[in-house]
Amino acid sequence: MYNWTDTQTRDDAPLLDEVTDFRLTLAQAQVSEFVDEIWWSVLIEVANVSIDEFEASVVDYGSDLLIPAAYDAADRSREMARQPITIYARKRLIDTLNQADNPHHVVSLHLGAQTSDTYLDFDATSPELTPVTVSDDAVVMAVVDDGIAIAHDLLRKGRVTTRVAHASILEAQPVLGGHSSVGRGLDSEAIDAALDAATFNDLLDEDLFYRSVGIVDWAATAVSTVAARTSHGTHVSGLAAGYPMEAACDNRPVICVALPNPAVEDTTGLDSLPILYLAFHILAKQAQRFCRADGSLVPVVFNFSFGNSGGPHDGTGLFATLFEHYFGDNRQWPGPDQKAWLTLPAGNINLGRLHGVAEEAGPTHFDLSVLPNDQTPTVVQIWMPTGTADSAPGLAQIAVTTPGGQSAVIPTVPGQVASLVNEAGAEIARLACQAGGGVIHRDLVTVSINPTAHLDTPGPNAPHGMWAIDVTRDDGPSEAAIHFWVRRDETLPGTRSGGRQAWFSNPDYVRFDRFGVPLATDPTGTDCPVRRHTTLSGFAGGEAPIVVAAYTERDAQVSLYSGSGPLARRDVPPVPTRDGPDLAAKGDDSYALRGVINAGSRSGSWVRLSGTSVAAPRVARAASDGICDAAGGGRDWSAHAAAQSPFPLADTTTPERAGVGGIDIPIPGFGRPPSS
Repeated sequence: MYNWTDTQTRDDAPLLDEVTDFRLTLAQAQVSEFVDEIWWSVLIEVANVSIDEFEASVVDYGSDLLIPAAYDAADRSREMARQPITIYARKRLIDTLNQADNPHHVVSLHLGAQTSDTYLDFDATSPELTPVTVSDDAVVMAVVDDGIAIAHDLLRKGRVTTRVAHASILEAQPVLGGHSSVGRGLDSEAIDAALDAATFNDLLDEDLFYRSVGIVDWAATAVSTVAARTSHGTHVSGLAAGYPMEAACDNRPVICVALPNPAVEDTTGLDSLPILYLAFHILAKQAQRFCRADGSLVPVVFNFSFGNSGGPHDGTGLFATLFEHYFGDNRQWPGPDQKAWLTLPAGNINLGRLHGVAEEAGPTHFDLSVLPNDQTPTVVQIWMPTGTADSAPGLAQIAVTTPGGQSAVIPTVPGQVASLVNEAGAEIARLACQAGGGVIHRDLVTVSINPTAHLDTPGPNAPHGMWAIDVTRDDGPSEAAIHFWVRRDETLPGTRSGGRQAWFSNPDYVRFDRFGVPLATDPTGTDCPVRRHTTLSGFAGGEAPIVVAAYTERDAQVSLYSGSGPLARRDVPPVPTRDGPDLAAKGDDSYALRGVINAGSRSGSWVRLSGTSVAAPRVARAASDGICDAAGGGRDWSAHAAAQSPFPLADTTTPERAGVGGIDIPIPGFGRPPSS
């Protein structure tokens, strides 16, 4: 039997982030005797203080804090109005920092992944970043992904000579006393030495190589996908920066970060955000090493082929802020003297039924299908219109009903909380409202539901079945929609998270046309609140990135799964200018032959992967040929490039789905990239 607690108001001790508190409570229930010893990656924002000043303020929690060595002395002394920092911390410190009135200048907090101290080096020192002189036509290619096979022949320029100038393997056991607080950092000399040691009779023993550098560890809980036939990061790296070894390519040096498995397995994006900030910081610093003979910095093109359904989808969320921090007009790293572009996928959730809207005053109903044997939490975000925190608190009443019929209701007033508990009094779901900090300026209601099963660490499970979410909206000053988002929760190929995707299953959602073909856009005049529009990835709402949709070549159509604009409406600055993706690139050969062929995990192997994740690195490859001569930013270049090398799409294609249109980018698989 389950019961909702009476609605509480956190007036005395409001939290910065309710989801962080919910996840720590779940961890407490699952591994109560060890919870205080678990290290977590955490993203914090500090206001008007430096990293050094923050560290000094938490000196009493020194044994519960690790600030990565990637932040050097210059980073640690810099003071900014709001500064994001990735730290590793334990529960005692996290609970303190999550208090809204904490004295440590922390104004926002996001809990990431549990991290074994096996992969942490508490004695690491900041690396010395020595300059690397390259040719005048060089462009640095930076990849953030998982499972990157750095010994693949497409990433080498000789039998024992790599093109990878730096690789951070964040789930490798560190070399103690080195320069990586998390995982292991490898420079080109270390990679070349490992290649040489694993080469016999001119043949590279790739299994031996990956074991020697820590990429593949068969004793680990989760083994890198580099050990499998197909690895996402290798395929993406091949598309973005792969050239035949025989071409001896020397003007596209590669720097990369291989993300840890827990961050990749968690498709909600909750686990990955802190490690992403750290990954981009590492590569932004590494990119500044590359200069021409005259001392000028060479351009860099980043590719990050991940998507997400969370966030406000208006260009102001934590992920969008990450990319603006490193690629926006006022970026800190890379500096203004180094041209830096980023390509992102539009996302693959157009048909996922993960998005809904409440547009008018009155009631709106959502059926939420939560599957049995889901071993990961289900999270629904409900974003209020902008400005309602000040002008219309309590704009709506949100009710959540379990499959057994138990209901709870809260008003959309920050600090309102209701918990669902089982017979033992353990929390298994939470309905809470919190203020959206910083420039977001939206209140956020979250529905957090425990796993419906967990075989490894039995804990308090939530009931599976049809949950109901009902919103009753009052007449208010804003006519903008309330947006509902189910966070991604599926198990990716090659991973073992055990997640099973929840979705909105309203019966009036029309999935197919009269011929049985899935509908890529919402039917005209639909009354169903579950929508395909505004399904652009939550990562991709910012102004700086080049956002890439996928098209199916044979059909000359935007792929059905490819995310769509527009962004969520904002009535206060900053107002987004993006209508959707910037352009579309090839993601599938045909409707029947999904995906495109490129690098498998082993040299000489080829595999097929599909999605906007393989369209984005194709554009990154083309961007590396155009960035040196481009006068404007990356998005300006993308419009020009699509006009110069168009791929004609069907007349029904809209800017919300394909931007300026399709671009034809052949990848011949041989030769040195053209000189600028």
